[in-house]
Amino acid sequence: ATVDLCEHQIFFGSVSFVIPCHNEEMNVAPLIKGITDFYDKYVFEILIVDDNSTDRTAEVTEKLAEKYKCVHLIKRSPPNGVGRALREGLKAAKGEYILIMDSDFQHIIPEIRDLFDAVADGADVVVGSRFSRESVLVNYAFTKILANRAFHVIANILLGRHFRDISNNLKIFRHDVAKRLVIETDDFAANVETGLKPILLGYRVVEVPISWVNRSIDMGLSTFQIFKTGPNYWKILFRLVWRHIT
Repeated sequence: ATVDLCEHQIFFGSVSFVIPCHNEEMNVAPLIKGITDFYDKYVFEILIVDDNSTDRTAEVTEKLAEKYKCVHLIKRSPPNGVGRALREGLKAAKGEYILIMDSDFQHIIPEIRDLFDAVADGADVVVGSRFSRESVLVNYAFTKILANRAFHVIANILLGRHFRDISNNLKIFRHDVAKRLVIETDDFAANVETGLKPILLGYRVVEVPISWVNRSIDMGLSTFQIFKTGPNYWKILFRLVWRHIT
């Protein structure tokens, strides 16, 4: 039996879920089922942004859209990239609150409740942090941990702040904040922008602990490549910091 985790009236029928997908035919159905099982009352729309998949992601989503009226497919044309997909998804989203997440987060859907709690407590933006003391990481590659920690150490020093995981693509924004975000990068580095920009714009950004479970074999492969994307994380960090201080 599923548990209804909808405790806050402010979210009733007012949350847009924006989910970039590239070759995620195996994950779309469990993800949508998880969201609607736990947060049905909150859902205004679930936007599946199909980022030029070569598998059946689009077909599967269209089938699901017949069953779930809240599901909508946004089909992108090339070139692809997470930043481009987020840009289109955020532009299309109409909910009072906009939640962005990855397509392989079905295992942690119940934990998203903590993000909603923090918004109900007055945050403008809430980030699910994989590196809080309470976070559980399952099969997280050591190179990725190292790169992520190095990035956050430098970012915190440059900005004089303390945050742990602004680059996780699990965030919820108030509508007006999301609409002010101008995503400049086209790849995974966009995840840094969605975290840093609200902080630099002066919004109240709160982090809550979240688990992270690596994809099991039946979930397909991730397209994230650290040596390709890593430098862009730094580029966007220095660009934003430079803009902020000049």
